[in-house]
Amino acid sequence: MTTIALLPGDGIGSEILDGPVAYLRQLERDGAPVRLTGPWPYGSTGWAQAGAILPEPTIQACRDADVILSGAVGTHPGISPARCPNPEAALIELRHLFDLRVSVRTVWVPGADDVVIVRNITGGAYAGPGQRAESDGASPAQDRLVLEPARVQEVFDIAVGYARQRPGQRAISVDKASVLATSRLWRRIAHLTAAATGVTFADVNVDRAAYELVRDEVLPAVIVTEGLFGDILSDVVCARAGSPALCGSATINPGRPAGRGATALFEPAHGTAPHRTGSRRSNPAGAWMALADLLDWCPDLAPLGLRARIRQALDTTARCLAPTYDLAAPGAATSDMDQFNQHVLDALSKVSA
Repeated sequence: MTTIALLPGDGIGSEILDGPVAYLRQLERDGAPVRLTGPWPYGSTGWAQAGAILPEPTIQACRDADVILSGAVGTHPGISPARCPNPEAALIELRHLFDLRVSVRTVWVPGADDVVIVRNITGGAYAGPGQRAESDGASPAQDRLVLEPARVQEVFDIAVGYARQRPGQRAISVDKASVLATSRLWRRIAHLTAAATGVTFADVNVDRAAYELVRDEVLPAVIVTEGLFGDILSDVVCARAGSPALCGSATINPGRPAGRGATALFEPAHGTAPHRTGSRRSNPAGAWMALADLLDWCPDLAPLGLRARIRQALDTTARCLAPTYDLAAPGAATSDMDQFNQHVLDALSKVSA
């Protein structure tokens, strides 16, 4: 049995999960080995409801869960940043509590193959405050970038799995080895991984990678890179796909066994969009991509083939339904969130029949 803690988050976070949560509820009713708990508040909503951006009951629910399904976290309508200035820190705290140290982003490119970006997320450029020296405006600021070989290796180990699922497609390792010692270590691990596994990642400098992601007709299937580079390049891939709403994101602990607290957190990669909250116009594709990856990650759910079903349903929806506002041409007809979700759910029911 897989226990999923539902953390809707803020702004459009709650409503963007409506379709995926409806599907999970249906799986529960159909007897699949899945149990959904919550919703549990965090971020601005946690602060408003419990006086903390990460309330203790929410933390305990995540300890009791196998995985976390989260909506966007951040600014929320009616809760001013002056009263709750840094709600995004709740997500960062969750990552550190459960050592969710590797990020996997999957970008759905309608009409083409998905692009997977694998990177470290809690170390390297995104290490904790102990690696930083703040400036008062007169003194220098400092961010210390340290990469450990074992942590780089586990990022490549995960990327190898995705590359093997995509035989014959291009996989790249992005660095800046001409300048950075950390990148030279990164490139060394890339070559050692290729020698050990037979899976080769082409070495690409980060500036060249950005150019190719904008200009090349065919995108690489897998990109493996350090956290800062990956943070930027994943948005470039989203721009090529058409919208940041087409990206599902996972942060995972590759070493935690199932049954010992949350092993991963899955979420759409976009923000809370408080100005659109309640409009029901937002594109929920990223939430569906996050759910697809969640179902593929869990050992007792992966054999059911639910990720492939969701991807097929999304492709059917892209072909048959008018796009959401973010993908539509000016003046063209659009579909809203509820229409999109219903079409995906209908397609899933046909696939399951």
